[in-house]
Amino acid sequence: MRLTPMDIREQQFSAGFRGYDKEDVHSFLELAAEALESSVKKTMMLEEKLKKMSRQLGEHEKREALLKKAITTAQSISGTIKENAAKEAKLIVSEARIKAEQLIKEAHQRSATIKDEINNLKKQRLELQTAFKSILDYHRNLLVMEAEESNVRDQEDEKFRFIQK
Repeated sequence: MRLTPMDIREQQFSAGFRGYDKEDVHSFLELAAEALESSVKKTMMLEEKLKKMSRQLGEHEKREALLKKAITTAQSISGTIKENAAKEAKLIVSEARIKAEQLIKEAHQRSATIKDEINNLKKQRLELQTAFKSILDYHRNLLVMEAEESNVRDQEDEKFRFIQK
Protein backbone atom coordinates (compact mmCIF):
# COMPACT_ATOMS: atom_id res chain seq x y z
CA MET A 1 0.00 0.00 0.00
CA ARG A 2 1.23 3.45 -0.90
CA LEU A 3 1.33 6.00 1.87
CA THR A 4 0.39 9.60 1.10
CA PRO A 5 0.79 12.78 3.20
CA MET A 6 -3.00 12.83 3.65
CA ASP A 7 -2.89 9.27 5.09
CA ILE A 8 -0.34 10.39 7.65
CA ARG A 9 -2.38 13.46 8.64
CA GLU A 10 -5.62 11.51 9.06
CA GLN A 11 -4.12 8.53 10.84
CA GLN A 12 -5.81 8.00 14.23
CA PHE A 13 -4.14 6.14 17.07
CA SER A 14 -5.94 4.50 19.94
CA ALA A 15 -5.18 6.08 23.25
CA GLY A 16 -3.79 4.00 26.04
CA PHE A 17 -3.41 4.62 29.76
CA ARG A 18 0.06 5.62 29.54
CA GLY A 19 0.25 6.19 25.81
CA TYR A 20 2.16 8.72 23.80
CA ASP A 21 1.64 12.42 24.20
CA LYS A 22 -0.96 13.32 21.61
CA GLU A 23 0.67 16.67 20.79
CA ASP A 24 4.06 15.09 20.16
CA VAL A 25 2.51 12.41 17.94
CA HIS A 26 0.51 15.01 15.98
CA SER A 27 3.62 17.23 15.60
CA PHE A 28 5.72 14.33 14.44
CA LEU A 29 3.00 13.15 12.05
CA GLU A 30 2.76 16.69 10.62
CA LEU A 31 6.54 16.80 10.11
CA ALA A 32 6.48 13.36 8.52
CA ALA A 33 3.57 14.41 6.26
CA GLU A 34 5.41 17.55 5.18
CA ALA A 35 8.60 15.60 4.51
CA LEU A 36 6.66 13.00 2.53
CA GLU A 37 4.75 15.73 0.71
CA SER A 38 8.02 17.43 -0.23
CA SER A 39 9.43 14.10 -1.38
CA VAL A 40 6.30 13.34 -3.43
CA LYS A 41 6.43 16.81 -5.08
CA LYS A 42 10.11 16.39 -5.80
CA THR A 43 9.49 12.89 -7.19
CA MET A 44 6.65 14.17 -9.40
CA MET A 45 8.80 17.04 -10.60
CA LEU A 46 11.66 14.62 -11.35
CA GLU A 47 9.28 12.21 -13.11
CA GLU A 48 7.97 15.10 -15.24
CA LYS A 49 11.52 16.17 -15.99
CA LEU A 50 12.38 12.56 -16.85
CA LYS A 51 9.42 12.38 -19.27
CA LYS A 52 10.51 15.64 -20.88
CA MET A 53 14.10 14.42 -21.17
CA SER A 54 12.89 11.08 -22.56
CA ARG A 55 10.89 12.93 -25.26
CA GLN A 56 13.92 15.08 -26.07
CA LEU A 57 16.12 11.99 -26.16
CA GLY A 58 13.68 10.32 -28.54
CA GLU A 59 13.71 13.41 -30.78
CA HIS A 60 17.50 13.53 -30.67
CA GLU A 61 17.71 9.82 -31.51
CA LYS A 62 15.38 10.38 -34.50
CA ARG A 63 17.53 13.32 -35.64
CA GLU A 64 20.65 11.25 -35.18
CA ALA A 65 19.15 8.44 -37.27
CA LEU A 66 18.20 10.97 -39.97
CA LEU A 67 21.69 12.48 -39.89
CA LYS A 68 23.28 9.02 -40.14
CA LYS A 69 21.03 8.22 -43.07
CA ALA A 70 21.85 11.56 -44.71
CA ILE A 71 25.58 11.00 -44.20
CA THR A 72 25.34 7.48 -45.62
CA THR A 73 23.37 8.78 -48.60
CA ALA A 74 25.85 11.63 -49.12
CA GLN A 75 28.77 9.19 -48.99
CA SER A 76 27.03 6.92 -51.46
CA ILE A 77 26.26 9.83 -53.79
CA SER A 78 29.81 11.10 -53.40
CA GLY A 79 31.15 7.68 -54.35
CA THR A 80 28.83 7.51 -57.34
CA ILE A 81 29.86 11.00 -58.44
CA LYS A 82 33.54 10.06 -58.14
CA GLU A 83 32.98 6.88 -60.15
CA ASN A 84 31.05 8.76 -62.83
CA ALA A 85 33.72 11.46 -62.96
CA ALA A 86 36.44 8.82 -63.34
CA LYS A 87 34.47 7.10 -66.11
CA GLU A 88 33.85 10.42 -67.85
CA ALA A 89 37.53 11.34 -67.56
CA LYS A 90 38.52 7.99 -69.09
CA LEU A 91 36.01 8.53 -71.87
CA ILE A 92 37.32 12.04 -72.56
CA VAL A 93 40.92 10.77 -72.61
CA SER A 94 39.91 7.90 -74.89
CA GLU A 95 38.09 10.26 -77.27
CA ALA A 96 41.07 12.63 -77.22
CA ARG A 97 43.42 9.76 -78.10
CA ILE A 98 41.16 8.64 -80.94
CA LYS A 99 40.93 12.21 -82.23
CA ALA A 100 44.71 12.64 -81.92
CA GLU A 101 45.29 9.40 -83.81
CA GLN A 102 42.86 10.54 -86.48
CA LEU A 103 44.60 13.91 -86.78
CA ILE A 104 47.98 12.19 -87.03
CA LYS A 105 46.63 9.84 -89.68
CA GLU A 106 45.19 12.77 -91.63
CA ALA A 107 48.49 14.63 -91.29
CA HIS A 108 50.39 11.60 -92.63
CA GLN A 109 47.94 11.29 -95.50
CA ARG A 110 48.27 15.02 -96.26
CA SER A 111 52.05 14.71 -96.06
CA ALA A 112 51.99 11.76 -98.49
CA THR A 113 49.71 13.74 -100.83
CA ILE A 114 52.04 16.73 -100.71
CA LYS A 115 55.05 14.48 -101.39
CA ASP A 116 53.22 12.97 -104.37
CA GLU A 117 52.40 16.47 -105.64
CA ILE A 118 56.05 17.50 -105.22
CA ASN A 119 57.17 14.39 -107.12
CA ASN A 120 54.63 15.13 -109.88
CA LEU A 121 55.84 18.73 -110.09
CA LYS A 122 59.46 17.51 -110.29
CA LYS A 123 58.46 15.17 -113.12
CA GLN A 124 56.67 18.02 -114.90
CA ARG A 125 59.71 20.26 -114.43
CA LEU A 126 61.96 17.53 -115.85
CA GLU A 127 59.56 17.02 -118.77
CA LEU A 128 59.49 20.76 -119.41
CA GLN A 129 63.28 20.97 -119.18
CA THR A 130 63.58 18.07 -121.58
CA ALA A 131 61.01 19.61 -123.92
CA PHE A 132 62.80 22.99 -123.80
CA LYS A 133 66.15 21.30 -124.45
CA SER A 134 64.64 19.44 -127.38
CA ILE A 135 63.15 22.65 -128.76
CA LEU A 136 66.42 24.51 -128.19
CA ASP A 137 68.43 21.68 -129.76
CA TYR A 138 66.04 21.65 -132.72
CA HIS A 139 66.31 25.40 -133.22
CA ARG A 140 70.10 25.33 -132.69
CA ASN A 141 70.35 22.59 -135.29
CA LEU A 142 68.14 24.65 -137.60
CA LEU A 143 70.38 27.66 -137.08
CA VAL A 144 73.48 25.57 -137.72
CA MET A 145 71.90 24.14 -140.85
CA GLU A 146 70.76 27.60 -141.90
CA ALA A 147 74.26 28.91 -141.33
CA GLU A 148 75.74 26.06 -143.37
CA GLU A 149 73.23 26.64 -146.15
CA SER A 150 73.95 30.33 -145.99
CA ASN A 151 77.67 29.61 -146.32
CA VAL A 152 77.01 27.30 -149.23
CA ARG A 153 74.86 29.96 -150.93
CA ASP A 154 77.41 32.59 -150.19
CA GLN A 155 80.05 30.42 -151.82
CA GLU A 156 77.79 29.82 -154.78
CA ASP A 157 77.05 33.52 -154.95
CA GLU A 158 80.76 34.18 -154.93
CA LYS A 159 81.20 31.79 -157.79
CA PHE A 160 78.46 33.51 -159.72
CA ARG A 161 79.89 36.87 -159.00
CA PHE A 162 83.22 35.81 -160.12
CA ILE A 163 81.69 34.42 -163.29
CA GLN A 164 79.63 37.53 -163.89
CA LYS A 165 82.55 39.80 -163.72
